[in-house]
Parts: sequence; C-alpha cells; structure tokens
Amino acid sequence: MHLSPLTRSATALPLVALLTACGAPLADEKTDGTAAGGCVEDFEPGTDHFPDKVEPGHAENISFEYGDHYVVVTVEQPAPGADPESYLLHRCGTPEPEAGDLEGTGLAGDGLDGVPTIEVPVESVFSGSTTHLPLFTELDRAGALTGVSDASFVSTEEISDQIEADETVEYAGGGTIDQELVIAEDPDLLMTGGTEDPGYESLREAGVPVVANAEWLEATPLGRAEWLLFAGVLTGQEQRAAELFAEIESDYDEVAELTADADPVQVLPGQLGDGSWFVPAGGSYVGRLLADAGATHPWDGTEGTESVELDLEEVLAEAREADVWVASADWDTLADAEAGDERHTEFAAFATGQVWTNNKAIGPTGGNQYWDEGVLRPDLVLADLVHVVHPDLLPDHETRYYRQLDQE
Repeated sequence: MHLSPLTRSATALPLVALLTACGAPLADEKTDGTAAGGCVEDFEPGTDHFPDKVEPGHAENISFEYGDHYVVVTVEQPAPGADPESYLLHRCGTPEPEAGDLEGTGLAGDGLDGVPTIEVPVESVFSGSTTHLPLFTELDRAGALTGVSDASFVSTEEISDQIEADETVEYAGGGTIDQELVIAEDPDLLMTGGTEDPGYESLREAGVPVVANAEWLEATPLGRAEWLLFAGVLTGQEQRAAELFAEIESDYDEVAELTADADPVQVLPGQLGDGSWFVPAGGSYVGRLLADAGATHPWDGTEGTESVELDLEEVLAEAREADVWVASADWDTLADAEAGDERHTEFAAFATGQVWTNNKAIGPTGGNQYWDEGVLRPDLVLADLVHVVHPDLLPDHETRYYRQLDQE
C-alpha cells in the first residue's frame, strides 16, 4: 500500500508507524550471526556482517565502502573548504579492523592514524545540529541521542522530553563547547553540523571520535535527506533507513510531478535582513524546491549553490509584481513585515496578502521544525510550497511548515 505525503501530513503519523502498519520489515531478524541488528554473537571471518548495504543516489558528499565486518564512511567535504575525512565503523562483536584488512577501500595503504574507529551500533551520540535529531527519532533510536549542542533550539518533542528527564545533556549552550563535560560523558561519537569548531581538536586528542554530518553542503533536497542512511549505518538500522528514504523520494517525485505541466508562478523569495536581501541561486537547495514547486523568480537562472546578495531596491526593481512572497522570517502578521521595513508594502504580494513564511511549526523552546524535520522531509516542504504557489493543485493540503501571514 502506498501512502502519499499528503496522507501523512494530514494524519501526522510518523513514517516508522506507517511502514510498520503496512507490514514492512524492520530489519530485526538477521542470518549473519548478528542479534537484532546489533552485536555479532559468533564471529566467523569471511561472513558478511553488513548484509543491508546502503548506497547514496542523490547525496554527493558522503560514500560507504564495505568489508565483511566494517564499513568505511567518507565525507568529501566535512566543512566548507576542508579536506575529505574517513571513519572506520565495525560491527560490535567483531575485531577492530587493521590497516591490512582495508584492501579495496579508500583507506588501503594509508594506515589508520587519525582515522576514528567506531563500534556500531552506537549507543551514545552528541549532536551538533538539530537537523540530526529526526534522523534518529524516525529510526526509533532517539535514546542514542545523549547530547545536544544547544537545548533551546530543539523542536523535536521526543528529544525535548529526554532533555527534561536529564537523559540528554546540553554541551554547547551559547555556542561554546564544554569540553570537560563531553570528555566526562564519553559519547561513542560527536557528530558535527558540517562546520569545524576550535574545540573539536581537543576532543579528538582526548579520544572522542568526531565525525562530520555535512548534509547542508548538498545542493538538492533529496541529497540532504539521504544522509538518513548515515544514521542508519551508525545505529544498525540500514534497512529501515533505506525504506524510509525510498518513501520520501517517491513522495517527493509524486508531488513534483503535479507541477510538471503547470504554468510557472512568479514568486518573491526571502526578505530584508541587516540591510541585505538574500535570494536562492538556481542551483541551490531552496532554488530546487521552488522550481519543483512550479515557481519562478528573476534570479533562478543564477549559477551556483549559494544565495545571491541584493539590496531592497534591486529586489523591488525585479520582483515588485511577484504573485506570491515566500519568506523565512519570524513574522505573524503583515504588520510585522511592514515593521521590518515599510518598503515591504510596495510589493504586490503584500497588497494582496499573499505573504507566506515558514514559522508554522515551532517547538516548545522556540526551535523551528522547518530547519530540523524539514531537512529530512523535503516531500512535505515541497507539498507546502505547491499548495502556496499552485493552490488549485493541492487545494485540501494542510501545510506543516508554511503559514500565510494574518492581515492584522
């Protein structure tokens, strides 16, 4: 049975529950001597202890190379401009791989100096970005998230509950890593948010494995979502992760197909902030979402994956008459937009009330699920945008992340 993202957004059921209800296998039974996707009980050399292999089809910044009882994970760009990093994961209950075991992988002949070796499934992860949290909760492994960098940004209810119960600690409130706390807690790994922090080197020297999750450097929505596979490998839930991503991919394509023959609608993306207006380039993550939603804007032919910096007068000159304004601002009403800059009222979309922003799903401490869950669920983000841009194509869709600004 196939369930569209529209069904899921209406029922608010998690993907795991839906797949379980549909009878999808959840990788709890193994025939390789591994108990429930966990530790190997009877290691035999030559036995494949990673039978559920994953291979990205959209993500370009991460790759997996398998041996019998290990997998080499390589992140091509762990932070902007950084050199590639590799991590050696081996199944619990199997011997730690040695350099001579790595023939046929990118680590062959290089030795293992500086390469984190991590036993999987992991039981304790410190997360450097709230975008990681849904990866673990959707795999039913929320308990593995024992640390978050800043609890005030968490919008995932299950993790908020763990923080309240002191089951998950904050280790970098205010942006500064409490290195003594991290070392004392001794997590299986600390997962970065795709940037390098001065505190990471000290943690590495203390023996805390630091691995990069640089999904934000992927240029496509499905490429970012596909980093779910990394969480699957780390938690022993490769099959489940592959199944969940396949559903997301299928549903994204289904929604995108709705706009294939629709006339593009001109939109105004972004808003003024600190004197500049940033609009997405055509090759960017947001640019791809807008294009797949059947939207166009004056800068969608700009090459590259970065945003284009403009001033307000340039934006008014090019997009004053745009039909819909799609913002990422913390506004509730049109008056809030006007208070941001009174020249906002000069846009046609302001006059017609067609101003939408992605602050509908806010967590208990103010975190925004668009920036967290939305990375994993581009199918739902796209459904929202199609409803905003082409309401006739999804007239009954209830948006999850976007809301239309109130008149007053």
